[in-house]
Amino acid sequence: MILHLGYTKQQALERSIELLKMVGIPNAEQRVKDYPHEFSGGMRQRVMIAMALACDPDILIADEPTTALDVTIQAQIIELMQEMQKKNGNAIIMITHDLGVVADIADRIMVMYAGQPVEFGSAEEIFYSPIHPYTWGLTRSIPDPVIDEKRPLTPIKGNPPSLVNAPAGCAFSPRCPYATDLCRQQQPPTYVTETGHYSRCHFSHDGAFVAENAPKTSRSGGAAADKPAQEGGEA
Repeated sequence: MILHLGYTKQQALERSIELLKMVGIPNAEQRVKDYPHEFSGGMRQRVMIAMALACDPDILIADEPTTALDVTIQAQIIELMQEMQKKNGNAIIMITHDLGVVADIADRIMVMYAGQPVEFGSAEEIFYSPIHPYTWGLTRSIPDPVIDEKRPLTPIKGNPPSLVNAPAGCAFSPRCPYATDLCRQQQPPTYVTETGHYSRCHFSHDGAFVAENAPKTSRSGGAAADKPAQEGGEA
């Protein structure tokens, strides 16, 4: 804050105490001088959020903010971020592998594979009408809250590709159960729906293919993309 906002040391201290109070750290006036090892895991996460908010950013990028936290603390961190968003009016880009966290906080979701976006849409579209096989795999890997020993989880077989020696065609094709020679040889175009829901798959535009193969728990029946975007165009 001294460097970026031109605060004096006293102003920076007062702002730090204010931020710690904002994120729910008790006795902020005393704890502002504590060392990291004197805080619990959840409190350290809160302090990190306070640090990220220190310069009043328009966009907060949160990279795995709930990793290694128990479920109770995760819920507190998510609630805190939502409260800060409402209070400060900033946008949040959440980077996470936890689909439960995504469902809780996201308005729009971009699914990425091998460093590339493969599907983008509203949370409703991604969770209930996904149109990319990788998204289907992620959806099928979510444990059912009602345990059914006759219906085991369906893992995504294989391993992620090397980013140094990426496949010639679709990066997901070596692990995709629906891949054809076309998938293995050519990069898929980007198919975009009228709502802006897009997918990079050769068959996302095929409503019958999507309806037949999408997870049955989703509402994908006929939710297919309309036309491929122009090469190099904005998705």
